[in-house]
Amino acid sequence: MLAEMYKKREKLAYVFLVGTLAIALVFSIFATPEAPSEWVELLPFLFPIGLSVAVVLISRAHYKKVKDIEIPRSKKQLLELKDIVIKKDAALIPRLLLFEKSGQYIGSIEMAKLSWWMYPFLVFASSLIGLFPMTYKLVNNDGASQITFRKTGWLKQSTLEIFNDEQEKIGTYIQEELKALFNIKGVLYNEKEEAVLSIKASGFSGSFCWNDQQGRRLAYFYNGMFPHEYTHLFRDTHNDIVELADDTSDKDKVRLLAVIGFIFFTRIKQ
Repeated sequence: MLAEMYKKREKLAYVFLVGTLAIALVFSIFATPEAPSEWVELLPFLFPIGLSVAVVLISRAHYKKVKDIEIPRSKKQLLELKDIVIKKDAALIPRLLLFEKSGQYIGSIEMAKLSWWMYPFLVFASSLIGLFPMTYKLVNNDGASQITFRKTGWLKQSTLEIFNDEQEKIGTYIQEELKALFNIKGVLYNEKEEAVLSIKASGFSGSFCWNDQQGRRLAYFYNGMFPHEYTHLFRDTHNDIVELADDTSDKDKVRLLAVIGFIFFTRIKQ
């Protein structure tokens, strides 16, 4: 799993490097510099070329370290779990990896489809990806998609439509984007457009919880330890962990996981 992600990042860097070199070559052929000052105009090409080379070398080095290491896969389904560890993927294309607290891999949250014109943003301004309408999916460790959520709107308000594995709409989450720069404020609705959860949180630092309309705690967020044997792969020992209520129904759990995935995904650059 880890070796594959580094290999993909290396290949994307090669593609970007070849493209940049091709553009620089065409520019030099059809507008051949004649004076030293004109050669200076080619210097901007050095930055993307150097960046691509650096990504290739770093990805290759990481690949060699992890190519023979296999993270154990969980035998449980995501909806069976109470505690979920959320980690940012070490790849060019944004993705969230989900684990059990024991270190077993559960699945991932990723973009369902990425258009070709979005790839430059991944290199120079990946945080802007979250501004565009996008469909995300929660994928089990066997590759099957279990939850899909589609984001529309931006700047003032974002709307998240939530679908189960049968592509039935089971909920909607509306978030005030202007206030999300400093804190999170939104409302989660069920398939009947009834408010299930009002979310107010000042960022994702420290421990906090989400309570439903009746005051029952649905989700608790805290920072915890990841198994020591994997810290050399994931850099640190402190990780975001979400604890879901034991008596949460499958529908409510799907809705919660979609909102949690969306919020963490939009803060993936952090």
